[in-house]
Amino acid sequence: MKKEYIYNPAVYFRKITLTAFLCIPIFIAAIALMFFDSHWQIFLLIAVVAAYTVWNTFVSSSNPGKVTLEEDGISFESYGRSTKYPFAEIKSFRAKDFRGSGKIFLRINDATFFKGRYWIHTLQCNDSEELYLYLLKLEYQTHPDSIKARAWDSTRPGVDKKPVLPWRASGPSMPSDSPTPPKIRG
Repeated sequence: MKKEYIYNPAVYFRKITLTAFLCIPIFIAAIALMFFDSHWQIFLLIAVVAAYTVWNTFVSSSNPGKVTLEEDGISFESYGRSTKYPFAEIKSFRAKDFRGSGKIFLRINDATFFKGRYWIHTLQCNDSEELYLYLLKLEYQTHPDSIKARAWDSTRPGVDKKPVLPWRASGPSMPSDSPTPPKIRG
């Protein structure tokens, strides 16, 4: 099983890449203006926000252009760099979902400023609803005793509750004859 969810390339360029490139001159201008203006605190804030945007885009790859699900793991790719997390090594998989916008903020294992934090813009990907629910199910399966997992039944009554992966020994596993992610009902 290998399933790729790809961010719409034109939208990815406009929303992620172009924004980061525009933040580079903004950062430089803000640093320069800090020394010549009495409101240096405002320019410091602008410089920090611009630097953070560039960092998240090009260094920590927090906005992946492609999410790939395979039998043995999940990977995130942007600008030719890929980070793979084998399911056997995932100890923590936290997803903060923003339902209205279709965005999910993921923190995998011990997320740091360099790796393990991802903004997934599911509405801009192919099979967006499938990816959105798949990531939420991964969290549900990784942390079955969390309050969020217990609330799953009341907030998503029409969604199939079967686990999406057979990698957790503590919970029930998906049948071996099911090579693709479960289809979303409703």
